[in-house]
Amino acid sequence: MKQPKVNRLRRMVTFGAAMALLAGTAIGMATPAMAQMEKRFSIPEETSLTPTPGGRINMLIRLDVQTLDPHVTSDTSGFLIVEQIYESLLETTMDGLQPALAESWEISEDGKTYTFKLRQNAKFHSGNPVTSADVKYSIERIQNPATASPRARSYSNITSIETPDDHTVVFNLNAPNAPFLTLLSTYGASIVDRTVIEGTGLNQTTDAGSGAFKLREHVVGQRVVLDKHTEYWREGQPYLDGIDITWNPDDNARAAAIRSGTVDFLWFAAPEFIDALKTDPAVKWFGGSGSLSLHFRMNTSRKPWDDVRVRQAVFYALDRQEILDIANSGHGTVLNAGYLPPDRWGSVKEPIYGAPDIEKAKALLAEAGYPDGFETNLLVISTSAFQVRSAEVEQYQLANVGIKVNLQLAESTVANAAIRANDFDIYQSGFSMTLDPDERFSSAFATGGGLNYGNWSDPEYDALIEKARTELDRDAREKLYQEAETILATRGPVGMTWASASYDVLANKVMGYNGDAGLSFRFYRNLWLQQ
Repeated sequence: MKQPKVNRLRRMVTFGAAMALLAGTAIGMATPAMAQMEKRFSIPEETSLTPTPGGRINMLIRLDVQTLDPHVTSDTSGFLIVEQIYESLLETTMDGLQPALAESWEISEDGKTYTFKLRQNAKFHSGNPVTSADVKYSIERIQNPATASPRARSYSNITSIETPDDHTVVFNLNAPNAPFLTLLSTYGASIVDRTVIEGTGLNQTTDAGSGAFKLREHVVGQRVVLDKHTEYWREGQPYLDGIDITWNPDDNARAAAIRSGTVDFLWFAAPEFIDALKTDPAVKWFGGSGSLSLHFRMNTSRKPWDDVRVRQAVFYALDRQEILDIANSGHGTVLNAGYLPPDRWGSVKEPIYGAPDIEKAKALLAEAGYPDGFETNLLVISTSAFQVRSAEVEQYQLANVGIKVNLQLAESTVANAAIRANDFDIYQSGFSMTLDPDERFSSAFATGGGLNYGNWSDPEYDALIEKARTELDRDAREKLYQEAETILATRGPVGMTWASASYDVLANKVMGYNGDAGLSFRFYRNLWLQQ
């Protein structure tokens, strides 16, 4: 993988290092794997300038958001926009967990009671104060099956929530929960204005958030317009008057837009344009690591994917480096083991798969009763160029072992409806990597998880995830996740392929980029325009 330049760095950190910070572990010298994931977060001469308030920026992303309900959204566009609108009790930064709507917290000695003190100057966009009743309502809304939150399982051990006064919230758990504070810092645990939800509800012009920006409008298929929250509790922020967000799946058009000055912020530029954009004096880039883990999911409730030998044949047939090279111009990390790349905490460090083993794959198919292979359909979002490229490579790689793959290209809304209805054979997919492994491992792979499309179930895997959640020793907990990752890699429902390397490209006048999108997008409140 070609490495980004690291000159003019004020600060460098790896996601693996950030994860260790979250776990309270001291960071020493970066490992070679970590060094491959270095990111540029700011430019020194910019950080010495005094931010100028005012102005709006135009941001260009790839796809429209599916929903702006923070407790339901699971797509990356939703992640981006929801984090501008909503806040959580805590916030995750490169320096670890920080206070947000909660200004302080205490944990009981037995690890089963968490008491949060809310700040008294936080207001929702409606003008209502943020209270303990809103916190209780928000978390119980996530737990409520009617909400269909994909993350509900992560909050299942909360037995009760008490609100002794307007600014005190007490969570009672049935067992210690190692990732609990991290979970409460994510957008999935956003605190919502209960009066709005129970009144008008969320719509294209109304949100229930308290974040740095509020929703003015969401014109489906066209734009999202965000305005400054003038009563935001962080004094003087946000600096911008607003953010205007549009989208275009055409990678060429998006690169042309930032180079021509049509937009100010190109979010997650396509990798094939990165080298050229880095040399353009009119723009500046930030990035080099990513937050997206790519795979294709096999529907284990359908034949032949219910047979572990068939899935294993696929695992051995894949050339993951070739998929990365063609799909993402080599920018990223091959996933030769589980869901997490090897520099992330909780990952399997040594490869389980290397070069394709075609003979072993064919032998497994024959053993499963498919000596001549079989035919199947691979569902792909048509407007996602790198996903389509991944699918095309996988198509010809699987043909090498006798599996004929028909590509089914569909718009994102159609594809998402199909997977939720369990109407697919294989689905080309990817998930953002969460701050703590529990959130994704529980929602995407555990029995009954909200994102466990195809309904894979493995009792041993489930038991490991449950045990890891209550294990407070960091090293012991990591070993449990590594065991779970090994199960995913050897008999799970997904063919892991590669983890992204993402880049943001900004016009030179946009200042204040000082965060890590692999952790959170909430640092956009720090952006400002040089006049």
